[in-house]
This record gives sequence, structure tokens and C-alpha cells, in this order.
Amino acid sequence: MPFFVTNAEKNISFAIEHQCPQCGAPITLGEEALFFVCGFCRVRLCISQKGFPRYCFSLSPDAPKDAQVIYLPYWRFKGVRYACHFSGVIPRFMDISVLAMEKAPGQIPFSLGFRSQALPLKRISNETIGNFIRPTDFKTSILGHDRQARPPEKEKAPVFQEDIGETTSLIYSPFYIQQNHLFDGILNTRVQTIAPADTDINTLPLCRPAQETQFISGLCPDCGQDLEGRSDSLVLVCRNCQTLWQARGNRLGKIRYGSARPKHPDDVMIPFWKMKADITPIEMDSYADLVRMGNLPKALQAKWENQTLYFWAPAFKLSPKFFLKLNTRLAIAQPDPALEKKIRKNIHLPITLASAEAVQSIKLTLASLIRPLEDRLPLLAQASVVPGSLGLVFLPFEPRHHDYHNPDIGLTIDKNILALSGNL
Repeated sequence: MPFFVTNAEKNISFAIEHQCPQCGAPITLGEEALFFVCGFCRVRLCISQKGFPRYCFSLSPDAPKDAQVIYLPYWRFKGVRYACHFSGVIPRFMDISVLAMEKAPGQIPFSLGFRSQALPLKRISNETIGNFIRPTDFKTSILGHDRQARPPEKEKAPVFQEDIGETTSLIYSPFYIQQNHLFDGILNTRVQTIAPADTDINTLPLCRPAQETQFISGLCPDCGQDLEGRSDSLVLVCRNCQTLWQARGNRLGKIRYGSARPKHPDDVMIPFWKMKADITPIEMDSYADLVRMGNLPKALQAKWENQTLYFWAPAFKLSPKFFLKLNTRLAIAQPDPALEKKIRKNIHLPITLASAEAVQSIKLTLASLIRPLEDRLPLLAQASVVPGSLGLVFLPFEPRHHDYHNPDIGLTIDKNILALSGNL
């Protein structure tokens, strides 16, 4: 099965240094990499991460050998924050790093700046020498960043917000203490002079970041054939036994999917998450409920009272406004094509958005549809969303000069929007 290649392959991301677990060869991958083929031994491997990734910069080779090395923690967040206001849903792209320490000296940089783009990162191993400072809670650190970045303005505060497509990681930057001075371990420049009592590293809360990264064989667990996917694919494909797989802990788990039959051999199969959800305390079980809550310009039909409501979300990253547009269009259209469990020879777009993030988008879809917002948005903010059935659905789109079009639901996806979404 060929995979759709766009400019997303050229996106800007951190460079992470790995080591092939089979042959030991050094490998440098982008932070978004979840699947790779070793260039030396040709083994296929999936990268499974428990919790959030933990990286560190290398200590300068010119640092004194007898220096007391400490690694200071920074939280890094990359994604789209959707702020839901009474005036509508406002998305904002974020890519920030923030010092994860309480009462840190003012001379220590509050952010990593451009270091993460300019310098390679490596995963922390048992061989990494130094003391690691325990980080503060992620939400506490990010809230501190938000307060420092912009003063709170109550009149502009959103009713609620959701973060979609995010990457959260912990990055440790090296420093060292020598002769009563704190030095930047990358630049070998003095940061500050510290009191003798503060030079004892045991006075700081320490931790030892565990190795939570696992490498899983990229062979189909059912038939042993090579799995296929792009480097940033969350879901891998076995063409031999027509199955889809995703890393779960230290193994691969099978993904439930359905595929609408393409009308033409050159149709592009585009993946979406199809979800049913229990939204408490809002009554949103049937399509008729959506029509009423959204004041949709439709004549209410009796059969809609018994029609199960499904929410949809692209299974790939998109620009924020178009992501919301697709969600709302599909929720209104409620496509219901006949599905088959078959991966045809058509080009398939890779899955790069996790199902958990698709579930998060349900409240955003409703915030874009329900009216009036003044009455219903506060209720939606307090609502809990419990996913019921959830599956992956491939829909066929006709390739045209500038876009892809599905005539059955009247949906069009611009090729340039797909190409520019690689950096999300």
C-alpha cells in the first residue's frame, strides 16, 4: 500500500539521537518519528513511549572533568490551543519551553530558546552522568509561563479550552558547579555566583528519569510480514493480512477499521476517527438532538430521533481552522457509507492524530455548532465526554488539480492545507 507523501516529511522538529537496539548503530530521527528502518541492519522498529519523552542536551566536551554536573528540567509543549469564547472558537498555535523549577535563580534562562532546534537531543540512559533536578508539575509550569507571557484579562478569558495535536516532553539542560560558580554546561559560560551552602546538590530535589522508550518489532504480529508506514505514522499497515496496528506499551495492538469502497483506482483514501460519545449532562444522543442544539437550518424529521449521533475528526494533523471545519461538516453530514475491512491498492493518507485527541475535539465540534453560545457554552464547559464506540474509517476522495473531493458528502480538502500541516 503506497502512502501519501506531502511536505509534512520536511517539517521542522527536534533531532533526537537514538541507537539501534539490534546492531547498535547511531540513528538520528525527528521528534515525531514513531517508525523507522535501520539504515545498517534494515530492521523495522516502532518507537513506543510510556508517558512523555525525556531528552537531554549533551554536556560540552570542554567542561571540566571534576565539575559537579546538574541537569535542569524544562517542559516543552507544541500544539494548538483552542480557546472557546462566547464569540466563537479561537485557535492559537503554541511551541514553547519553560523552566520546570520553583524559585529558580533569575539568571537561569526561563526558556530553551532556539537550542532545541539548533542542537541535537538524546534520550536519557543509565550511562548519562549527572544529577537530575525533579521537575515541577507540567500544568503549574505552563500556567506560570502563561502569566509571564501575558497578564490575565478576565474579560478575555475563554469559557474553556482544549489542546489538540500536542507534543509534551521534558528536556534537561546541563549545568555544572565549579569554584562556587554555576556554569552553562553547553556554552561553558558562568551563569551566577552561588553561596557555599547552595553548592551541595543534595539540597535540591533529585530524580532519575527512567528509560521509558521501548522499541517494538515492525513485523505483523499475525502473519510476520513487514509493516508499512511513514516515519510519523501512528498506525502501521500489513498488506498481507489486511490489518492495522498501533504500538501499545511493549507490543502492537490491532486497530479496528472500515474502508468505504473507492469509485476509481486513483481515489485517495483519507482516514477519519468515527466516535460515539456520552456527553453528561447534555442530552446529545441522536442526530435530532444535534439539529435542535445547533439550530441547524434543517426541517426536523421523525427518523432522526432514533438516528445515532456520531462525531468525526480527521485522523491526521491539519491547520486549526480547517480541522474544526471538517469536524463540523462531518457531524452535520453524518456519512454512513458501506464499509469493508480491506486495504486496497489506492494511496492512503497516514494516520498522525491519535484517537484520544480526536475524542478531545468533540467538545470543540459542539462549541462550533451549538447556539446560543451564551446559554449553552458554560454547560458544555462543565460537561464530561465519555467515548463509546470508536473506529477508524477511510473515505475515498477524488484527486483534482488543487484538492481532493468527496462528492457523496460534498467535502473538499485543499492539497496545500495538507502540505502545510506537517509542522503541527
